[in-house]
Formats: sequence, structure tokens, C-alpha cells
Amino acid sequence: MKEFQMLLRDVSQNGQTFQYNNQKIWLEPLKEFHISCKIVDDIQAEVFILPEEDGCLLRGKLRGKVSVPCDRCAEETEIIIDYSFDEFEAYPQDDMEVDADDLLEDDRVLFKEKNALILDMGALLWEEFVLTLPTKPLCRKDCKGVCPTCGKNLNEGPCACEHDGNDPRMAILRNLKIQ
Repeated sequence: MKEFQMLLRDVSQNGQTFQYNNQKIWLEPLKEFHISCKIVDDIQAEVFILPEEDGCLLRGKLRGKVSVPCDRCAEETEIIIDYSFDEFEAYPQDDMEVDADDLLEDDRVLFKEKNALILDMGALLWEEFVLTLPTKPLCRKDCKGVCPTCGKNLNEGPCACEHDGNDPRMAILRNLKIQ
């Protein structure tokens, strides 16, 4: 997203804080990557950028609320995002210029283009946002999931299916005798 790219020469040598409230940073990639996540409360980002001799230090915070499906029962569950991060982006070592196609292939956050150092804040903030999402979101710690036979949400009560309590995958071990 070109509109979130920033020239580092425009950042004060003493550091500068930037606010990002544009939801496009998160909504477009969510749609592009088909991620089942809905933004409930707008995600706000604040990033302090401090240029240094060999790179730039980034300290930021993400805040907001999203809704994702529970990994066991598929019910929507809200996740509060209150995340802080510290990143150091080293300056590119080579003098090669990078065009837009190379940028997409290499997924660089800090790159050179026409002798200017550019920081892609859209890519950086998206990466940090994805890191905040749980890998196995649960609606609650003791979520019972769904019945594998009828698909009823077992958090709402038992289903009418007959379960013998034995896992068919363990059938071969039922007659095992340890001596």
C-alpha cells in the first residue's frame, strides 16, 4: 500500500511519533488473504520512529477489538488487542534500487528507491497485527466444541447422539495387555 510508505528523511533525527487510524491497513489484507476476522472496534496504531546510524528503531502500540471464530465451536468470539512492539529495521546494505514488483516479492519493510530510504508502515503494521491474533482462538477455556456426528454446539447442552465414549482411532489399543 503505497499510501503508507514513508520517506525516512522526513522523520526528525530526535525521533517522531505517528498515529495510524486508517482501517484500510487491516481491512484490505484481511480480505485479500481470506482471514476470518472482523474488526469490532477500530484498530489504532501509534509508532515512534527513531532513525539511527545503521537502521531505525520502531516502538509501537496497537489497540482495538476484533471478532474471530472459536477454533472448537466456530462461534464468534471477541479478542481485545492491546499490543506493544519494538522493531529494529536495518538499512539495506546494497546500493541497488528496488522497484514495486521486487518489493512485493521480497516483502521488505525498509528499502531504497531512487536514493531514498522508504519505510513501508502498512507492511510493518499488518505484520504486527497478525502477530496479535491468537493461533487457536477459543470462546472460553472450557469450550466443548461441536458433536462430531450431528454438529451441535456442545456448549449449549448435550446432543441426542449415542456416544460409547471410545475413540475409534484408539480401537486397536483396546485389547492391549501390558505385562
